[in-house]
Amino acid sequence: LSLFLSLLSQAMSSPEEWYRSLPPVTRYYATLAFAATALFQAQILDARLLILDVDAVVTNLELWRLATNFLFFGGFGFPFVMSMFFLVRYTKELETKRFEHRTADFLWAMMLMGAIMILVAFLVTGSPVLSQAMLSAIVYIWSREYAETVLSVFGLFQVQGFYWPWVLVALRMLMGGSPVDDLVGIFAGHVYYFAEDVQGVRLNAPALLRDYLDGPPRGAPAAQHRGVFGGHQWGGGGQRLGG
Repeated sequence: LSLFLSLLSQAMSSPEEWYRSLPPVTRYYATLAFAATALFQAQILDARLLILDVDAVVTNLELWRLATNFLFFGGFGFPFVMSMFFLVRYTKELETKRFEHRTADFLWAMMLMGAIMILVAFLVTGSPVLSQAMLSAIVYIWSREYAETVLSVFGLFQVQGFYWPWVLVALRMLMGGSPVDDLVGIFAGHVYYFAEDVQGVRLNAPALLRDYLDGPPRGAPAAQHRGVFGGHQWGGGGQRLGG
């Protein structure tokens, strides 16, 4: 609660300065989520155009649904406010620590986790909106990065960051909600964490995305010799034998 009030105080004291201080992925994700809710609340945008509908994606090529279902948090209200708090706090802390100066890699991580969620929704759960699942995935990765951080739950008891995702699942169930989306997000987050941190697989963003969001790395080979995924294109500049 104190963290929520602190964040709210910062936002109210100087909204523009606070907004501009947010790292890019956090800023744009929060902005798009707020815009989607505002347009829905004003009855300008039909929520049915935002949800995940695999048939519409495949048959009508409504590809935007693959992204917009992660932006829709329902109408304005206390659940929306709490979702925005979780989005801003945990996304920001991940982006400024684990993914510091790696905006493209963070966006790519969210895309990979999102693809896993969509697959699970298509095969198992049928969830039309995966925004809550994405928040749970972000919180799960945060809990591995800040495993030793101690959090206070309503001032009643304290819990280590490592267990925080499961505490949130328990709280949702106690309040009568379904834990399915949270569990889908935890699963997607764990797959990413297991691949990167346990198995050591480097899930770096494609070179084109890195160059666009982060700029070419220092000491990188000249652009004409780099492949689209960052590899070196051999040949093309040598002489023909006998020529």
